[in-house]
This record gives sequence, C-alpha cells and structure tokens, in this order.
Amino acid sequence: MESKVKVLVVDDSLISRKYLTRILEESGKIQVIDTAKDGQEAIEKIKALKPDVVTLDIEMPKLNGLEALKIIMKECPVPVVMVSSLTTDGAKETLEALRIGAIDYISKNDVLSFKSVAKEARQLLIEKILSAKDSRIKGRPILRRTIQIEKKEEEAPAPTRRKKLEKLNIKVVAIAASTGGPVALEKVFTDLPLLGVPVMIVQHMPKTFTGVFANSLSKVSKIKVKEAEDGEELKPNQGYLAPGGMQMTAKKSGSRYVVGVSSEPKTIYTPNADVMFKSVAETFGDKALCVIMTGMGDDGFKGLQEVKKAGGTIIAQDKDSCVVWGMPRKPTQMGLADFVVPLDEIASTISKLVLGR
Repeated sequence: MESKVKVLVVDDSLISRKYLTRILEESGKIQVIDTAKDGQEAIEKIKALKPDVVTLDIEMPKLNGLEALKIIMKECPVPVVMVSSLTTDGAKETLEALRIGAIDYISKNDVLSFKSVAKEARQLLIEKILSAKDSRIKGRPILRRTIQIEKKEEEAPAPTRRKKLEKLNIKVVAIAASTGGPVALEKVFTDLPLLGVPVMIVQHMPKTFTGVFANSLSKVSKIKVKEAEDGEELKPNQGYLAPGGMQMTAKKSGSRYVVGVSSEPKTIYTPNADVMFKSVAETFGDKALCVIMTGMGDDGFKGLQEVKKAGGTIIAQDKDSCVVWGMPRKPTQMGLADFVVPLDEIASTISKLVLGR
C-alpha cells in the first residue's frame, strides 16, 4: 500500500487551515502533518518535519508567502503549491511565486467556496498535491516512483527524433503546458525569434491569470502575446493565449484563419490542449507544428493523435527538464513526438523547423 503524501498547510486564517486540512485528509491519500500561521513558522516546521508538499498562502504576517518561499527554496527545497486569491494583484504575486520556485497554484476562493465550482477545485487541489510529490524542483533531485508498473512505463523506449530537423512548411505553432508551464513558457518565449507565423498557447490557468500572464510573456518576447478574442484573425508574429475558463480553437473563415473562443466543450482542464490541438489538426493539417510541455495529467495526447494523423509535426519536452512529466509522457512513449528535447532547446527546435535556422 502506497504511503500518504505528507503535507504542511500554511495560512494565516485558522478557518482556512481547518477547511484545507479537512479537504485534503478526506481524499484518503494525503496526511496533513501540521499547519503554520505565517512564513516564519512554516520555515521552522519544514526543516523539522520534512513534509512531501507544502500549501502556501501569500498574504501572511511576519513573513509573507513570497518572502518565505525564497528562504524555503534556498534552505530547505520542497514542492510548494500556492493557494492564493484570484485578484489581479494575486495573479501577479502567484506568477512571481512560480518564478521563485513554487510548482503550482490554485484559487483559494474556489477551493473554500460553497458554490458548485468548489467540488472541481478541491479535486484539482488534491491532484496538484499528489502530482507535486514527485515533481522536479530546484535544489532537490526528482523522486523516483517505486510502483513496478509505472516504472516499466517510464522506462519504455521511445525515439527522440522521427523527422529531419530542417525547414518545413509551417503555418501555425501551437503550444500547451500545465504544471511548471508559466516559467517554462517564459523561457521559450524569451528565446524565440520572430517566426512569421501565429503562435497559439494553452496554459491551464484561471480567468484572472491569463491577462497578466499574456503581458508577462510579451515583456520577455519578440513575439507579442495577447489574450485571444473570438473571431480575430490569426496574424504572423502574434501570440494568442487562451483565456482562462474558455476553449481556444483555430478555424478557417473564407481565405482567413481566425481564432475561436468559446465556453464549450466542457472539459476537466480549461483551457484545454486537446481542444486546441484537434482544431489545429483540422485547420492546418501537415502545416501545424505542435509543442507539448511540462504538466500533470495527459491533456493534449488525444489532440496530438489527430495532429499525427494529419501529418503535423510534434515537439515534446523531455522528462528531465519537466517539472512534472505528465502531459509529454504519452506522446513520447507512444511515438507521437517527432522531436523530444530539453526545455533549453525547444525555442531553437521551433526556429529550425519554421525558419530553417
């Protein structure tokens, strides 16, 4: 029997600490070994108790979440999931937390809500914590799972290259990521040249975050990124980030290619990589270049099967550079990926396939 994931819950609100503890322990897979009411107490308890995962609030007395996180990553690295508010300021601070070293985040408002959204948010929090246990973080070697079946799957051989790394007739680049994605995408966009084609991006994110994240990608990239709007034309050298809580597709309208933004179909992860990749396969066929990056779960796999059937080209981030090797795992093991490369080489691989250099 697999042991429970040991979690330290950090929040300045006694009510929040109690609710989060109950939600996590009711899963049957998580043991909350203790709680802390501020960043200073959190650091002391992490060093003493060595939890598998920490949930961390941002607004706290003494040491706030960001200040505490810097010390945690330096002195006692452990996977941290931010549980923070969904305000615009909260989004900016959460993105900063991810840059410092937190591996994931979720809206505290949703998790502790009494609305219907709470059930999905609570299940997602549990999934994020279970996934975080085996994540790769700075200063800490990745933990190897001991379940024999999973070990066999992880060690399954897969080709790392199925096509020549040369200029192809690419008309769109579509990129999807989840856990670890914001920081990984910032790295890719920092390194990307102007490609002369539109770039579509799905990152699993809630509503308030995507506008802030689009701005942050624009600041580091030659390619300007915006939240996608329904019906707008897909233009060269422009990035389109799927809005939080919505689905983004590509479609043809007369002689133009346009973006579709809709609340349908309903999926567990929204925005959804499968939805984007399937539409790109249907609209661009063998002229699509799709990239699957770090993230938990297997969103994107079904969509990439359609891309493969249509003759499109697929890049997967390699296991060792992923925070969580979830989304790229099946495309790699099932031989869908034409190129399996580390994070540092994703931008240059895109450039060679689109521009020939």
